[in-house]
Amino acid sequence: MRRHLLPAVALVLALAPLTASSQPADADAACLRALFFQRDFESGIIDGEKLVAAAPERLELQAWYVLSLARADRADEAIDVSQRMIAASPRSGWAWMARGAALHYRGGRTAEADEATKTAFELMPTSGDAAWLRAQTLAGDPKRREEAVAFADSHRARVDNAANLLTAKAYALYVMSSAATPRDEAKLKAAFDTYAEARQIDPTNVNAHFLPGSYLSGLKRGEEAYELLKKAVALAPGARDVHRAYWTAIKAYPKLTAEQKNAGIERDLTAFLSQHGNRPGALLTASYGFQDLKQPDRQRQVEDTIVQKFNDSPEAEWVLIARLREFNSEEGSKKPEYRRLLREYVARPKHYHEGLLGETYRNLFFNLVGDASVASDELLRVADGMTRYETTNVHISYVAAAIALADRKIHLDKAERIARDSIAALKKRTEESRSVYKSEQEFQDRLKSAPAIGHDAVGWVLFTRGRLDEAEKEMLTANELSPGNRDNLYHLGRFYEAKNDTARAEEFYVKGLSVQALGTNPSEAALKAMYERRHGSAEGYDKYLGDIRERDRVARREKILAARVSAPARPEAFSLKTLDGKPVSLDSLKGTIVVINFWGIWCGWCVKEMPDLQKLHEQYAADPDVAILTIDNDDNPGDVPPWMKQRGFTFPVLLDDGYVTKAGVRAFPTTWFLDREGRKVFEKVGWSEKLLEEFSWRVEAIRGVTTTSRVRLPPE
Repeated sequence: MRRHLLPAVALVLALAPLTASSQPADADAACLRALFFQRDFESGIIDGEKLVAAAPERLELQAWYVLSLARADRADEAIDVSQRMIAASPRSGWAWMARGAALHYRGGRTAEADEATKTAFELMPTSGDAAWLRAQTLAGDPKRREEAVAFADSHRARVDNAANLLTAKAYALYVMSSAATPRDEAKLKAAFDTYAEARQIDPTNVNAHFLPGSYLSGLKRGEEAYELLKKAVALAPGARDVHRAYWTAIKAYPKLTAEQKNAGIERDLTAFLSQHGNRPGALLTASYGFQDLKQPDRQRQVEDTIVQKFNDSPEAEWVLIARLREFNSEEGSKKPEYRRLLREYVARPKHYHEGLLGETYRNLFFNLVGDASVASDELLRVADGMTRYETTNVHISYVAAAIALADRKIHLDKAERIARDSIAALKKRTEESRSVYKSEQEFQDRLKSAPAIGHDAVGWVLFTRGRLDEAEKEMLTANELSPGNRDNLYHLGRFYEAKNDTARAEEFYVKGLSVQALGTNPSEAALKAMYERRHGSAEGYDKYLGDIRERDRVARREKILAARVSAPARPEAFSLKTLDGKPVSLDSLKGTIVVINFWGIWCGWCVKEMPDLQKLHEQYAADPDVAILTIDNDDNPGDVPPWMKQRGFTFPVLLDDGYVTKAGVRAFPTTWFLDREGRKVFEKVGWSEKLLEEFSWRVEAIRGVTTTSRVRLPPE
């Protein structure tokens, strides 16, 4: 059974001493505050619901309940509660603090969160908690992280226990270090030093252990991560994310055998379940642990418990979504059960995660749209749900939906509205992702080109509706904004073919053939059909197509070789180990042309190109002048050898020790091509459809510049 509330108060107060400037006025609020800083958000919600229901007028009590709601991925509920608090008490600092936290953890509402936390701090200028949240909000804004550091430094002397304020400062320093390319080592060190200072001030501060431990895991500094996270688990026995991070650290801990790692995870997982196993959040966390341990029966058992006992919970949604995703393959998506489960999920009386609801609407729409027996009214309802809730992949929820409706020739008025709305949605999504771009110019270029697929969708719908002049204008606008879009080139080919302008149709189909993307290229079938109509048969088509592909091959090769780095430099040095523990340094490869592919099992695009990378390895295996190797970025190195063996891959694999982040590699897959002096001459970011051919071009372009002896790569 769950522990009684009063003992919990005593426990959390012992673990999280309060500052004089921020101590709540009563023990109940102190309890919820301490649960929040222990990251035990589930307990904060369970206890908070009862306490707030009994005393809704106690605003600081409500504030800590709201903060736990927001951190438990229920930020929309948290926003609603905070709005009611402000409506009732517009001059309450606690009400504004609740709103600021809810908006901050909701994401995407930076300006509103900033204004709310600023107001909260102005109303409670002596509150250490208001100061912490203000610093945290500033740190969450990519443009104001330096300000967050300065704010924490200027206010730390005003609170008795500055540990929380320092964790906000450390977070700002850490994300600034990670945003720099290459990584800013000085800021990284300053971040970890600041976390250490927070631990010195308050040895029981959970975030001062958990956050740096998690970051160190990502940096592959396993021993340091393990020690910090082990301490964090002891300080926060009810914190789900702390336990998961600890299990990740155990898996990566270099001094433990595989058996010891599994036993360590099993021990902690069992203890966690014994104390919290009657809660949906704890059960969901345990299911992830059993998945890591490769115990599918136990994983299924706890998932069934969640669905049966806690069906109206956010955790049940995650279980149901995971099961839906298991169908997400070409064969699985055709099963009647998949459609039934999608419909059942959409029909649930309450949804906690709008993103998951949007994902389900999206998958249901594309499951239904190809079935002529599906009523158009249902399709229209699903399209509405998809565009309302699927706000992440707007290129699908708006653009692909509009095109799919047009292809089926139904609800064309609705399709046109969706397509036109997509233009603004694409711009908005790009603006929300501004921080991912390396430079302002890159962002502006993307902002300009983002609406292109929206214009193409508008054009295609208008073409279907017979409004040809408008359609041509929209599709040509799309082509001007983004000349290499495969669908747009196909649509333009179809448009000009319909107008009997075969020369222009052929021009766009041929351009479409050269675009590398997953799936069947529609321009190929369209071009063949047009050829047969023009010539009365397919005779001569193979030669015609062969000539087109050869011209494309020449153009691709010229473009790739033109991208050669004009002033090549040596990347950050490394000394990494192979799967069997043999060290390989970058310096040891001097004298060799080196291809380095950065990948991970977790990366779907990486996995897609692995068979071709294996062929590249085999092509150069006996060549003393070329070394093909990879650097794996998975959290659990133990997963890599059996994965490789199962697929018959033998290319060399080095295990990342934090080098990937240090070297500034952020996109996967990324491939470097180094000359004999170890300088990066070419770089390919992203998946390659014609990897063997195009990687060989780069290698051969480098070959023969100088000749020096090669140090052999240790065999796997």
